[in-house]
Amino acid sequence: MPPLHGHRAGFHEAVSRPALPGEGVLVTDEHTGLQQARIVRHPVFGGQLFLDGDLQISESDAAYGIAMTNPLLGLERLERIAILGGGDGGVLWQLLRSLEPRTPRPRVTLVEIDARVIELCRAHLPAVCGDAFAHADADLRVGDAFAWIADARGLDAVIYDLTMDPVREGQSRDAFVRHIVALAARALRPGGVFSMQCCGHGHADPADRAERRRLLPVIRDAIDAHFQDRCEQEVLIPSYRDLWTFLCARTPA
Repeated sequence: MPPLHGHRAGFHEAVSRPALPGEGVLVTDEHTGLQQARIVRHPVFGGQLFLDGDLQISESDAAYGIAMTNPLLGLERLERIAILGGGDGGVLWQLLRSLEPRTPRPRVTLVEIDARVIELCRAHLPAVCGDAFAHADADLRVGDAFAWIADARGLDAVIYDLTMDPVREGQSRDAFVRHIVALAARALRPGGVFSMQCCGHGHADPADRAERRRLLPVIRDAIDAHFQDRCEQEVLIPSYRDLWTFLCARTPA
């Protein structure tokens, strides 16, 4: 299976499809060399990023970034943070703004495989990414997030903002989930925090509902094998038109 860079959960929901003709205005549509990137302006949800036809984020979806970053804010020691994926900059921008009162401010490394996605979002979705990509506390790395996290150690927090689809030929989704959770646990210091998006409720798609029922226990088991204090949130993401599950946990101190 080739690398997939579509919907963050790897689900192809009816609610995540592009707006119908007349519902949105095309801003840009190009192949980056890795994936098809399209930005449209929706009359309700504002600017939207689609990758390979799957909705990633809209200007209406600040709740997504808040859900991903809030679990980190209770850490007393928060100096080194990694965001895996998140090339639209929304999670990074939310985190940087939330960390402004801290002294000294943490360093946030974002690892994104597609530099062109960063460029397009910076140019066309400033309401999503703000000034995140030029922020003094942001360290942008263009490359393979899985390879990067495999070598990382001693991080205070890791945010997983990537697909749940396997990126290796022949790898099952369950094996992929277990692998990424183990990598994050190894990269974190004792007492570090892992935050991730999991999946939607599949409001409009019975197949997605069935996959959610199967996948969530796999994710929980993988987390419980390496972490403690697992916590889940169910958050309405406006442009997904669905509740989305987010999960966080800590490594044993």
